[in-house]
Amino acid sequence: MYFFKRLFQIDVKRMFTTIKKIARRSHKPFLFIFLDVINCAFRYGAGYMDYFVFNFEELSAKQRETYITRTVNNNYFLKMNDRSYYHIFNDKTEFLEIYKEFIRRDHIDLRTCSEEDYEAFVKKHPVFMGKPVDGQCGYGIEIVDTHGRDLKEVKAELERKTQYLLEEKIVQNEELSRLYPCSINTIRVVTCYKNGECSILFTALRIGNNGKHVDNFNNGGMFSVIDEDGVIRKPAIDKEGVEYEIHPYTGTPIIGFKIPMFKEIIEQCKKMAAITPQVGLTGWDMCVTDKGIDVVEGNQLPGYDIYQSRCHLNKDRMGLKPRFDAAIYKD
Repeated sequence: MYFFKRLFQIDVKRMFTTIKKIARRSHKPFLFIFLDVINCAFRYGAGYMDYFVFNFEELSAKQRETYITRTVNNNYFLKMNDRSYYHIFNDKTEFLEIYKEFIRRDHIDLRTCSEEDYEAFVKKHPVFMGKPVDGQCGYGIEIVDTHGRDLKEVKAELERKTQYLLEEKIVQNEELSRLYPCSINTIRVVTCYKNGECSILFTALRIGNNGKHVDNFNNGGMFSVIDEDGVIRKPAIDKEGVEYEIHPYTGTPIIGFKIPMFKEIIEQCKKMAAITPQVGLTGWDMCVTDKGIDVVEGNQLPGYDIYQSRCHLNKDRMGLKPRFDAAIYKD
């Protein structure tokens, strides 16, 4: 049923363009790839972008069975996450209230604050972040500099852009800034909270690029996986599949980079996961500042496209489905 529902939602032009890319990189006929994409949709619940991102044309049936695909990931959410609690994560202001003990930055909501509160915030933080309360993938987020500007005009512009959430600009740890200074480079931690226990299923460092102020993978950023000791030992990769051992913007080595306060980050994510057990599968975006650890946001539908990049897997090219299954489907 899900497959046929998705069938009517497919962007056919984009699908054919993607299949052409796969055919070129694999030196295999277009028709062969097209038929294999259809086969993988039925057998593994994989969309054509899953096929592209995970290099399915290179994998055996045994390997493909171990991958978290679109359908597999959706089944995880159905099993673990109660949709009636999604509002906690969809509304950034509500999230900041629920997890306030872990928030280290000032913030106000233009929809509810007084004129005096707004002016006091801007005077204290003349450069701040303007955000939509329901934005995703870093879209709609801007750095707002009020120096020399009329504050009422600034407020009107923010309201016009629906950037109702104003947040103190996070100043990240010097080490992370050395890697890339234009955005906050966040640590993505995926937790599974079930039966009173929290498992860590995936950790990665998301890194900005090209002078952009966001680190999101779908908005020009890159990422690499983090080992259990907090060290990056694999190259970073962007949405186009380009790999980076050294950051092209700063020249700082990515391989060998050690995440500051990584152990403390993991412990904090476990505590946050326990606050909302109704959303058992959560992706947390964490940052490290000179003040300590701050949580940027939580994601009730964490993207699975960063789980199984070819350059981050072991030599056997097996995916992460067995690890996720063991935590999510245990009694």
